[in-house]
Amino acid sequence: MVGGKGGQRGAPAELTVSLRAGYEAAAGDWATGPGRMYTRLAEVLVAAAPVPLAGRRVLDLGAGTGAAGRAALAAGVRQVVAADLAVSMLRAAGPALHPVAANAVALPFRAGSFDLVVAAFCLNHLPDPAAGLAEVRRVGAALAASTFAPGWTHPAKDAVDAALRPLGYREPAWHTGVNPAPQRLAEQAATAGFGQVRVRTVAVPTGLVTPAELAAWRLGLAQFAPFLRALDGPARAAARRTAERAVERAVEQTGAAAEPLTVSMALVTAR
Repeated sequence: MVGGKGGQRGAPAELTVSLRAGYEAAAGDWATGPGRMYTRLAEVLVAAAPVPLAGRRVLDLGAGTGAAGRAALAAGVRQVVAADLAVSMLRAAGPALHPVAANAVALPFRAGSFDLVVAAFCLNHLPDPAAGLAEVRRVGAALAASTFAPGWTHPAKDAVDAALRPLGYREPAWHTGVNPAPQRLAEQAATAGFGQVRVRTVAVPTGLVTPAELAAWRLGLAQFAPFLRALDGPARAAARRTAERAVERAVEQTGAAAEPLTVSMALVTAR
């Protein structure tokens, strides 16, 4: 998760505060919910880096709990710095990733501090991605970024939303329209000064398949976490059961019941 200034989805300060609060609330359940999916996506993103990784210094931007940073360390980088606004997420990342609470459009690093900036599903949260990419270019020599491919979805997404609405859930303003076109991000990366900009889409099997796993993926996300935490224990458990049943029905109706969740992920790389 990253923050920023400016934008078109509402008052920027309010959106940034709400965005941060969502991820702070999500930290506790991240590892057993969305973390399983995002760990696999981070591994694929890091493998697509446009520069050799051995011995390099890497910034994990919008690091959350550090999935991309850990993948980079496993690939042989010399050092990772994990930057995020959500301190609870950074605590889960651990000291090996040198966590730093930071705003993506005002990074507390000198120019040219990093050989590579990895931005896993975080530029989509910036009200002004161009400003974030300009800052990325200032501190980093190369970029590997990811977002969901346009049009990608899964039956579990709509099923969980629909199941929670009668219980009072409403999508937060910060989450509305958070997935910019990958080609637009590529254009903004070029404008920021990056060269050799490349956009491609890959299909990533995540291994999540059961209704419980798919519901945990959705319910652990930052747009749901504050709502669920506001419920008492029995109500929260009931909401989870309702979501699992809704996912089970949805995947059976669409024929996806026996297929692991596969994400269509867009990669933007540059150097």
